[in-house]
Amino acid sequence: MIFRFPPAVVRTCVLTLAALVAAASHAAAANGDVVLYTSDVTAASGNFAAAGSASGAGGQKMSSTDYGWSTANNPLPYPNDYFEATFTAPAYTKYHVWLRLRAQNDSKWNESVWVQFSDALDASLNSIYQINSYNGLAVNLENCAGCGVSGWGWQDGAYWLSQDNVVQFPSSGTHRIRVQVREDGVAVDQIVLSAVNYMNSAPGSLTYDSTILAGSNNAGTSGGSTDTGSIASKGGSSSLAWGGSPASVPGTISAQNFDTGGQGVSYGDWTPGNSGGASRQTDVDIENSSEGAQDIGWIAPGEWVNYTVNVASAGSYTAQLRVSGYGGSLHIGFNTNSSVWSTVSIPWTGGWQNWTTVSVPITLGAGVQQMTLMFDTGGYNVEYVNVVGGGSSGASAPPVAPPPPPVVSSGTEVTAVAWNVQVDDSSAGHAQTVIDYLMNMSPQPQVVILEEAHKSQYNTYVNQLQARTGRSWGGVMLTHCPPGAFNGSYCTGSEDEGVAVFSSFPVVDQGTNYLPYADAYHSARASVRLAVNVNGVVTQVFGAHLQVGNASARYGSMTVLKNWAANYSAPYIAGGDFNADMDQIDTYSGMLPTFTDSWSVAGSGTGYTASTPYPTMKLDYLFADGSGRAQTSWTYVATGTWTVSDHFPVVTQFTVK
Repeated sequence: MIFRFPPAVVRTCVLTLAALVAAASHAAAANGDVVLYTSDVTAASGNFAAAGSASGAGGQKMSSTDYGWSTANNPLPYPNDYFEATFTAPAYTKYHVWLRLRAQNDSKWNESVWVQFSDALDASLNSIYQINSYNGLAVNLENCAGCGVSGWGWQDGAYWLSQDNVVQFPSSGTHRIRVQVREDGVAVDQIVLSAVNYMNSAPGSLTYDSTILAGSNNAGTSGGSTDTGSIASKGGSSSLAWGGSPASVPGTISAQNFDTGGQGVSYGDWTPGNSGGASRQTDVDIENSSEGAQDIGWIAPGEWVNYTVNVASAGSYTAQLRVSGYGGSLHIGFNTNSSVWSTVSIPWTGGWQNWTTVSVPITLGAGVQQMTLMFDTGGYNVEYVNVVGGGSSGASAPPVAPPPPPVVSSGTEVTAVAWNVQVDDSSAGHAQTVIDYLMNMSPQPQVVILEEAHKSQYNTYVNQLQARTGRSWGGVMLTHCPPGAFNGSYCTGSEDEGVAVFSSFPVVDQGTNYLPYADAYHSARASVRLAVNVNGVVTQVFGAHLQVGNASARYGSMTVLKNWAANYSAPYIAGGDFNADMDQIDTYSGMLPTFTDSWSVAGSGTGYTASTPYPTMKLDYLFADGSGRAQTSWTYVATGTWTVSDHFPVVTQFTVK
């Protein structure tokens, strides 16, 4: 788990849980074939998530929701909606690629994906279908124009394209496959790379298929005829139970007492180490709570924990979850005889250690089984689950309404994000992906500050913002000045990289300014100002990207920014990549007293943003103004974006008055 962040962010759901369902006769994959289930998925993002499926392999499928979105012509190098799995294969062995797909509502508009690999080769040993490229294998379930689709079906390409569906790899060992949405609404439950049994024919039928192969890491089962959508998780095992015995239900299950099976078996956690340092030395982040217990914190979307429990008798129960934080959601599940998979909404409690209890009614079967907490979002902590008899809410406290934080009086809430989006990729596809990630956040940012943005993609940023939100956006951008091109007053050259600010609030005014201090990359750095009307209050938004490896240049630039802001009336918001930790930035030689770092007010943890995926530095900031006209309500580092940039975004909600 990683840095804490309040409201729901890009939904990144990964669930490595294998279902045990009643086994009948099954088709076994031949030796040398690779068969992947949902339980083999190692990463997933956006509109692809594990879901229960009575007809799916292992009781699960990777499913996407139909929002009418597609990328029909080519895959995206930095997609938002995808999943990945790893597998082992020897060098220079040819594999025929097959996927079993299903279209939501059996619609031809919901039945295709792109497939890419970390290191695949074609028959001529040329690189093919590389991850982070615009090249991929299109797999389209419908087999001809007008044929239609019905239920599950096996496919290895698209009928109108001539494609290589046989790949090989240049070295023996572990390889990675990525499946990204071509048309959303599609589901996948099995991926087969066949060197033997299915080199020349499909593993099953094109329509109404019920073939489930023996997975490389799973037992094969026969497919059913229904698809319930409820989760089926792995059966409980007393040998994995914390303390050696299943937790008793009714009873309290402490969050830190998850099963002992390790990463991918008893928990899924996306960052190494225990950030809280309490209790157990696993990758799950545990800290001491204000109530004298311990809680799981630093939660990231898609992480999960399993608990083996023993339900005394079948009947109606209430699960009471002790939670704190800034709101979000999770799923609680019980498998085998219970077949429970319920959504739990986590309320705003006003602080990481301000605790409340939320309750959800559940119906449980008797016996040993597995309880799963799957975190749909971050932004909260979990201390325990207390399962009590009866379907009422018991003694649980009412949800806590989101209060304003201390010292913040009434005003308008403004959500802002600052992100260094990495200069290396100037393509329109990357620009669209950047905006897709940001606009998948909840609440959607109304102010977007981008560093290492591309002037050539300015219209792409604006168009994608408007397409994703349905709102009108305005903005301002200035590029940095190339080496040797700044004459002390203005820039005599040009380049594509710069700083941009966009907002969905009405734009009142804008301005640009060079920070006249050089570093190894630029003779002067860009800064921009966008004045917007926030519910009748003109708010100045500043964006900047400070110098690398030159502290005196950064201090000089921050003085310029403060003096520039002094020309305008508060409230102010500022953000950007300041290329230094808080010991330089959040000081009176830095941004104080004109600006106050939002992390110092409301952040939790280190706030590290660079370099992804395991950052060790806090370089990126959002600031409120020192006058109190724009005050920090909450802030977090959004960690589901590391495939897009070498920085994580910072997200902050301000109250503007």
